[in-house]
Amino acid sequence: MKKFISLLIASVLLSSASFAQEAPSEEASPEETTESAPAETPAVETAPPAEETPTAPAPAPARTRAKVRRKFISSWGVGVSALQWNDTLKLQQGVTTDTDYANYNGLILTVQKEFTYLRWGWAAAGFIGSGRANGGGNSSTITYQKDMVAFTVYGVAPRAFYRLSGRINAGVTGMVFMRSIDWPKDAANQTIDSGRNMNVMALADLNVRLFHKWDFYSGIGPLKEGSTLWKVGVNYRF
Repeated sequence: MKKFISLLIASVLLSSASFAQEAPSEEASPEETTESAPAETPAVETAPPAEETPTAPAPAPARTRAKVRRKFISSWGVGVSALQWNDTLKLQQGVTTDTDYANYNGLILTVQKEFTYLRWGWAAAGFIGSGRANGGGNSSTITYQKDMVAFTVYGVAPRAFYRLSGRINAGVTGMVFMRSIDWPKDAANQTIDSGRNMNVMALADLNVRLFHKWDFYSGIGPLKEGSTLWKVGVNYRF
């Protein structure tokens, strides 16, 4: 029995000694027990995306306009012209009658609007002027002669023409004008009739471009039977 108790005590002592030897090995050091945190990957700061610079829209392709060919050219003009024509005078004194002649010379100022096409053109004009007339001196039955008698004239003058070249054109001018004149009398029983005051006629004319803005004009035509009107002058174009 003593042997059994001794054996039991010895086995307990051996067990406690072996437990004491194993205990320190089971306790890990703080370096070992501390859980090593996973290595943190340093955060790489990413730059914010670059703002897109708005690009200017590409310029639209230039539109090439085809040259539009003008159908006509229009211009204003001012002209000064000399008029000369002959007309008849009907003389009456008492019961005696006779026919004589008068010569008219005047200047007119014309304003016109012209339209020129490739080969032809037309114009519209208005004019006003004055002058002097000489009449009589040719009658064998009634003695009558007057010089430098004043008269006035005004009217319209449309024109159509054909272009012979860039500087020369020929055409026809129509003239509708009023003439006003008062022939003086030598006696109370004397009557002087200068004919109708309103006249309608046509001129055959020629227009020549002298300079860039200056034209020379000449026209001639019948006023009435036995009477011819001549017109010559210069025009300035704006």
